Amino acid sequence: MTLLVIKTANRRGMLHEITGVIKDHASIEWVFVSIPSENERIIAMRLSDSLPISAIDRLKSINGVQDVWASHEAPMELVGFDKEILRSILMHIIQGGGEVHAFLTKLGYEMGLSMASTMLRTKYELPMNADINKVIETAINMLVVMNLARGVENLGLSSGKGEQVMRVSLLEPFDLDAGLPFTRGYLLGLTKVLLKCDCNIDAVINKSRVDFYIKGGRPV
Repeated sequence: MTLLVIKTANRRGMLHEITGVIKDHASIEWVFVSIPSENERIIAMRLSDSLPISAIDRLKSINGVQDVWASHEAPMELVGFDKEILRSILMHIIQGGGEVHAFLTKLGYEMGLSMASTMLRTKYELPMNADINKVIETAINMLVVMNLARGVENLGLSSGKGEQVMRVSLLEPFDLDAGLPFTRGYLLGLTKVLLKCDCNIDAVINKSRVDFYIKGGRPV
């Protein structure tokens, strides 16, 4: 099986063109489309078989396709959550004690570790050739694919004074009202693998938008 994630422009006929490439190589078991902004779509699919490199190249050549990531060892089954129900349940659980908060942080951290590690192992993009910014962007966009955030903005990575600084804004993370335990853990898990550091994370909340500033480690 293969997990395929494609970031595209919002264009009529896009999904039809994408499935037209895939149908000659694999069956599509499910499709999940998220809408991070008016002009973007993120399409996630589970396929019955692996795609050849030629098919990946054809997908990348489609007008409006911005990024393609695929792996035959997807770390999880993707599930679309009703965010309002999930938020309500989460708040109810959080009010029951701090141990749950720690559990959610650990859960996010382990998921971030798994996601980043899988992306660096994928046969479609070797680590030695990978643009680390693109890998990080795809890993963070998985939160949108899983309906755990509405969108990703202003992703940037810089180095200086012996440390790395990553900035990213998330729109409507599902655990915003609960203190962002899962989202913080997820970002820290990603940076542990992709930036090779135990980073510190600060968050600035502006209504439904959260600006994260992640610092630590040596420049890559």
